[in-house]
Amino acid sequence: MACEHSRTVLHLSRDDRMIAAVGGAVAHFAERLGLENAACSLLTSALEELCRQTLPLLNGNGDGLDVAIEDFDDRLQISVEHNGEAQPSVGVESFIAECARDSDQRLTGVRLMRSVDRIEYDARSGSIRTTLVKYLQFEKDEFGKNEFGKNVGKNGR
Repeated sequence: MACEHSRTVLHLSRDDRMIAAVGGAVAHFAERLGLENAACSLLTSALEELCRQTLPLLNGNGDGLDVAIEDFDDRLQISVEHNGEAQPSVGVESFIAECARDSDQRLTGVRLMRSVDRIEYDARSGSIRTTLVKYLQFEKDEFGKNEFGKNVGKNGR
C-alpha cells in the first residue's frame, strides 16, 4: 500500500518524560504503514530505550535529542541525533559483550538487531546520529516481485 511520504521531527529536552511521545509518534507511523503489532511494539520499545540511553550523553549546554521519523513506500526510518559524547552507537556497542547475556533492563545490540532491519551510525563535527530502519513486508506475486515491481527475497523485502 503506497502512501504519501511524510517526515516528523520531535525535539526532546533532557526530560525523559517526553520519550513516551516519541514512542507514540512512531507507533502512529507504523500503524499507518501497516506494520504488524508485534513489530511495532518491538520498534517502539527499542526507540524509547535508545532515547533513554542517549540522554546522559548530551553536552551540558542544554541541547536535547532530535528524533526524525520518516515513512517511505518500503520502510520506516527513525533517526536520533544529538550533540554530545561520541561513542559507538548506543545499544549496538554492547552487541558482542552482551550476546550471551541478553538483558531486559538495557537495550542490548541483540535486542536492537531483533527490532529493526538496519542500523546506521554517523558522527560528524560533534553531531551523533543513530538511524533505525524497519522495512515493510510485502506480498510477492507469482514472479517474486512486490507491488512496486521489485524482486523480493524470502523475507519479503
